[in-house]
Amino acid sequence: MVATYGIHWFRQDLRLQENPSLLSLSKKVDQIIPIYILDFNQRIGSTSKWWLEKSLISLYDSIKKHNGKLNIFAGDPEKIIFSILKNSNVKYVSWNRLYDPYSIKRDTKIKSIVTSSKIECDSHNGYLLNEPWNIKNKSGTFFKVFTPYWRHCDELLKLKNLKFKNTKISYANSKFKNEITIQDLNLTNKKEKWTKKIEKYWIPGESNAKLQLKKYISQKANNYSVGRDRPDKDLTSKLSPYLHFGEISALEVYDTVNIEKKIDPENKKKFLAELGWRDFSYNLLFHYPDMTHKPIQSKFNKFPWIKNAKNLSLWHNGKTGIPIVDAGMRQLYKTGWMHNRVRMIVGSFLTKNLLLHWKNGEEWFFDTLVDADVGSNSAGWQWISGCGADASPYFRIFNPILQGQKFDPDGDYVKEFVPELNNIPKKYIHNPWEMSMEDQKKYNFEIGTSYPAPIVDLKETRNRALSAFKTIS
Repeated sequence: MVATYGIHWFRQDLRLQENPSLLSLSKKVDQIIPIYILDFNQRIGSTSKWWLEKSLISLYDSIKKHNGKLNIFAGDPEKIIFSILKNSNVKYVSWNRLYDPYSIKRDTKIKSIVTSSKIECDSHNGYLLNEPWNIKNKSGTFFKVFTPYWRHCDELLKLKNLKFKNTKISYANSKFKNEITIQDLNLTNKKEKWTKKIEKYWIPGESNAKLQLKKYISQKANNYSVGRDRPDKDLTSKLSPYLHFGEISALEVYDTVNIEKKIDPENKKKFLAELGWRDFSYNLLFHYPDMTHKPIQSKFNKFPWIKNAKNLSLWHNGKTGIPIVDAGMRQLYKTGWMHNRVRMIVGSFLTKNLLLHWKNGEEWFFDTLVDADVGSNSAGWQWISGCGADASPYFRIFNPILQGQKFDPDGDYVKEFVPELNNIPKKYIHNPWEMSMEDQKKYNFEIGTSYPAPIVDLKETRNRALSAFKTIS
């Protein structure tokens, strides 16, 4: 009897457990041929390439332990999949869905052609809690505001049986003419100093994703409602890159946290809502497919953004003279990640104090974050700049001094990433330019030499931003 094979196409689901496509295929075929294709038309940032390489190595090793092989390809997925179908006894093709416009168009075309070839082709939800087309408000349209969206979704999730039944899966050890190695993908430059720094802070892979979730529940979960706003404390889950690459499923995280009795209700509610925001971002992207580069609120097409390459470079490099902003930007460059509260602060500073287009921030974050996610990143930048569907109001301009004093009260976060300020007294850690000449001498510190003077006046630029917003209101 001839063995039957099915292809599972790995994308942003780089895990073997809780994987709906793999589970479905395992019930239909004798062996699964696991493939990964680097699609050159898919947008991916520099830091994400580093994570992807490490994650693929981890996945390759996991499949090898199951006596199988992850087949690696690069190029046009349509051509690659059909070259495999021509040369193997494949009866099924399956994958977990993605939700950005490019992936939807590409996958729809491939599914149509595979099906017309008399080969069964399935796709599954292995990435979100709820898929965008399944969530409707009472009027039958999609939600544009997060709070009612999440209230509705959370109720649906609590009615579901989220448990997957992991089963034994047999993987093929196939070989194809056009396959390459992970190293051949050239995802990282071995001499790149940037990614060398990041390696100290992260260990990609499915097993580490599960460890990260366990660590969060046992050590951080009951402080989350406060800790999520405190960059000076290590109290966030750090699960975002693992979720982005699908090394752990959002449904598994939701279910594990939701049923954990040791987590008190308020902290649990806050954390699950953050998972909900990730889904909401994809809900917006599905209904506003141009969201990555166009404002959801069309009136912002006339907003008087400023072009200033020098200020943008100083923001990139954490040399704005505003301590909490510089700490955030340096944390990003050093670790590939930034605390969410600080993301909002640096975003507000870029788009409102500097009046630089939000797209500048979106592109920089997408290139430098380990969790650079097409949905969350563009939704977050549209929110902070005021042009999104459920955006921060235009008059909400974060004062970085007050934000620093409130959420980094002792200056520990600033001192970690801006060591030039290590000897500055707590009173001035978030506003060192206000130190008297006498105090500067006392602490062997000189504003403008030891640390940059602010590149803009916060009060003046706040008023300038308010005036700019009024021109489009």
